[in-house]
Amino acid sequence: MKMFKLGQRLAWNPTVRTSLCVAIGLGFFSLTLARADEILTEPQSATSLPDFLPANILQMDSKFAHHILIVEKQSHKLHVFENESGIPKLLKTYSIATGKFKGNKSSDGDHKTPEGIYDLNGFLSQEDLQKKFGGQAKIYGAGAFPTNYPNLIDERAGKKGGGIWLHSTDDDSRISKELDSRGCVVAQNADLHEISQYIEVEHTPIIITQDASFLSRGTWAQNRKDILSVVSKWMKAWQEKDFTGYIDAYDPQFHDKTRGGYSAYRAYKQSVFARADKPSILFDFISVLSSPEYAVVYFQQDYRSSAINDLGKKTLFLKKVNTYDWKIVGELWDKIEPTNVGFNPSQRFFKSQ
Repeated sequence: MKMFKLGQRLAWNPTVRTSLCVAIGLGFFSLTLARADEILTEPQSATSLPDFLPANILQMDSKFAHHILIVEKQSHKLHVFENESGIPKLLKTYSIATGKFKGNKSSDGDHKTPEGIYDLNGFLSQEDLQKKFGGQAKIYGAGAFPTNYPNLIDERAGKKGGGIWLHSTDDDSRISKELDSRGCVVAQNADLHEISQYIEVEHTPIIITQDASFLSRGTWAQNRKDILSVVSKWMKAWQEKDFTGYIDAYDPQFHDKTRGGYSAYRAYKQSVFARADKPSILFDFISVLSSPEYAVVYFQQDYRSSAINDLGKKTLFLKKVNTYDWKIVGELWDKIEPTNVGFNPSQRFFKSQ
């Protein structure tokens, strides 16, 4: 396996796009670039995939991961990637500061920056910060983007604390100190203004890692295939009401916030699969992100049956088991409204500043 530090200079080439359409009972679902292994074995021209790709980003999409931020704690750099037909393309790199103490955050007040896959789930303007913190608000600079730390995996691990944000500062010299926050990711004011152009709340993941790296195209493609194979089988089994195939994707350690542990969830799903109706379930906008401990898959889920019609963003959390197979350990669903409006980078958060 070839691996390179993300900070190394590597050439990026144009990319190609393909789709794998899998036949199912009532129609088709598309996994963009799920056949990447076939593309990579025989690159046709300069329009093939790059030689090296980021280990943390295995697939992007135009809705839930049109841009992705990777924070590398070791080098104190923030990298902005954009979606180019499902493939991550590096746009720009910024210097940042992280927690005063090295290591992965585990408790409240430890002044460490967490490592994992998170969402930017809000924006606090300078005015919002002043209302919330008064005179202390100035340390956050022009504004802040809160993350969803602790996420589902963090909570399962018993990690505590919160208030982990991407924000700027009233003193740009803090960035050169590198280890200078209470756990947040801190950028210079001008840089946060620029970074914010690529942020859409709830649609821009931020991956925080100690060391970010590139993988050779073969290894990268295999890593993506391993995860997408599990997800596509799970999707197809659900659509075809194949309960055995569906539940096989779950780890016995799976826990659902509503139904409880694996046994209770299994019993509930078995009763749902036993119903006479056959729902239509469509999937789109699939992205795949990876960290050393787990992977996250985002996609749009359109579920229609005689009893329920809903459209939502599904988030699957997967971990490798002892056999090195990926299994689902957690999932989330959030209702969304149908929209076909594409994302265009623009200055939306700091217009009046």
